[in-house]
Amino acid sequence: MKKVALIGAGTMGRTHCNAYLSIEDAKLVAVCDINEEKANMLCEKHGAKSYTDYETMISNEEFDILDICLPTYLHSKYAIDAMKRGKNVFCEKPIALTLEEAEEMTKTAKEYGVKFSVGHVLRFFPQYKNAVSIVNDGKIGSPRLIRTTRNQAFPNWSWENWYADYSKSGGPILDLVIHDIDWIIDSFGDIERVYASSFNGKVEKQEHCMCILRLKNGAIAHVEGSWAYPQGSVFRMTYEVVGTDGEIEYDSVKDSPILIQTNNDGVHKNEYLNPMYGNAEPYGAEIRAFVEAVDQNKDVVIKGEDAIKALKVCLACIKSSETGESVTID
Repeated sequence: MKKVALIGAGTMGRTHCNAYLSIEDAKLVAVCDINEEKANMLCEKHGAKSYTDYETMISNEEFDILDICLPTYLHSKYAIDAMKRGKNVFCEKPIALTLEEAEEMTKTAKEYGVKFSVGHVLRFFPQYKNAVSIVNDGKIGSPRLIRTTRNQAFPNWSWENWYADYSKSGGPILDLVIHDIDWIIDSFGDIERVYASSFNGKVEKQEHCMCILRLKNGAIAHVEGSWAYPQGSVFRMTYEVVGTDGEIEYDSVKDSPILIQTNNDGVHKNEYLNPMYGNAEPYGAEIRAFVEAVDQNKDVVIKGEDAIKALKVCLACIKSSETGESVTID
């Protein structure tokens, strides 16, 4: 049984907390957040201990894994500190804001002999895994065009509105469409060149981006992401893979999930009650895979190097959107 401490009790912290309820080989023993009420709420589900200070938690609790669900700009600080104390680290995506931070995280994990993985959860969604299986079985021939969309309203629920500060979030290119970019790299091959367009924060809380990716194998991907939809809009993600002999597509709004829409003090929020449980539920699946890697001393599914690849492409897209020119990936 691996003991887990979680830091960050916001939206993703709650998601991870719920996932641990279905993982028999892990127990959440501590939750840390500067908002004591939020930390307490998550602790109640697990009989865990609540903290508002990281140093106090890590000094007083015995645990094997630190689960980081903090804003992106805080990832490297806490991940590196925990690794140096011998803790295995599971970190939400994106790995970090800069390549230097990401490379230091990956280097530190190796140096201290701990497991490290990043939550690129799209690889664990059955709908996306099935698409890759269909392609690998040769049912649509060779993939030549991939289109993805990931559209929603601006995430108003962020702590101190950190999503709106691109120096902390990287905007929708780094925070949102990195999901699709990681999936494309892992499923269809490395990317050699990008061209992107974005508002680049010029219209507050109304951001939209379009990235065109040229893969090394000659395929093209169109990746769209938006924080510009009206508040209250349903989050939507889609993909289309066009091959030489066929085509497959997916649209999340046709999945018929249970959707709860709320409006508290002017903040609209959509939450899905996922009908999938156990091994099929993607967040549970990705965390379970990491716990197994720690428990059985196996390789993690998503390595730091994988997360760095996706980060490189996203940073290149941001640069392209700022310069208006295509950018070649080193």
